[in-house]
Amino acid sequence: MNIFFYFLIFILFSFTAQPQTKLEKLTSKISNLWGIAILDKNEILVTQRSGNLYRLNVFNKNIFKIEGTPKVYNSGQGGLLDIAFEKDNNVNRVYLCFSKFITNNKSSTAIHSYNLKNDKLTNEKVIFVSNKISSSGRHFGCRLGIKNKYIFATLGDRGARDDSQNYKNHSGAIIKILKNGNSHNNKAFKNSLPEIFSVGHRNPQGLSFDLTKNILWAHEHGPQGGDELNIILKGKNYGWPKVTFGKEYGSGRKIGIGTTLPGYEDPKYVWVPSIAPSGMIFYRGSMFPEFKNKIILGSLKFKRLHILSLSDNKVTNEQNSLENKIGRIRDIEEISDGSLIIINDEYDGGVYRLFK
Repeated sequence: MNIFFYFLIFILFSFTAQPQTKLEKLTSKISNLWGIAILDKNEILVTQRSGNLYRLNVFNKNIFKIEGTPKVYNSGQGGLLDIAFEKDNNVNRVYLCFSKFITNNKSSTAIHSYNLKNDKLTNEKVIFVSNKISSSGRHFGCRLGIKNKYIFATLGDRGARDDSQNYKNHSGAIIKILKNGNSHNNKAFKNSLPEIFSVGHRNPQGLSFDLTKNILWAHEHGPQGGDELNIILKGKNYGWPKVTFGKEYGSGRKIGIGTTLPGYEDPKYVWVPSIAPSGMIFYRGSMFPEFKNKIILGSLKFKRLHILSLSDNKVTNEQNSLENKIGRIRDIEEISDGSLIIINDEYDGGVYRLFK
């Protein structure tokens, strides 16, 4: 009887015990990290705003500097920002989004492609350069997403808000371009620049495909309040600065002419007060079943993760995790085992792995 009793207890414990969540820092101090790309099941690439690029093995923690990165306009929020990676016919292809020197004190947002071999970038090719040349160090956007033969990229308004409603200006838009750099006309708006896919954005710093539904999601920073989560559709105007939930910094005065108006896309979710959202993914792994098919994004302001549950493309629940455990979360990615790679963009930042 006693043996049976202990066996029953063992079985019950086996079914109810849950593995503990662990958070591990993978690197020593690296300042101002910005973007992550998954290289393979063991390694990632991570950008540093000052212009460096690193290859990191997330399991043995070996880290190597990649040579051949472009010279960047490392000022304010500018620098070497996002990165995307893919293997194309056995060639390791890297795409970098960064603020590019135009003159001594002015920059433009650019996307270049490279081949990656033996920790060196070669065969540099200019894919895109924004026509907005500015001395501003604000609102670069610069998140990348790859789908088939296209690159989608977010472009901030560079602090000149009215440019977001100017179809002849790349600022404040999300663009869709060919990965090979050839010209492509989206024909999203009458008489608009050919690369423009959507307009009316302030500073979009999260971009992710829900591949199960073929939907592109993005979020963007509002001013004082009014951070938005949107589904991005071709030829749609997302309002900034005419339609926004945000207020002027300090004074709290109204911006624009309303929060919802015909002809402008309403956000799927709004944060008031602002959380300063950062990198975003759809979680598909099995290590964290509680995150399955949910949006996970970082908050720079509150230094935590936000986990969003969806139903019919609407946010039905929001939970927070890791508050003040990492610092300012700039980007997040899921690796093949289902664990999460998270970067902190502060001066004493680094790369972290969340796993069970």
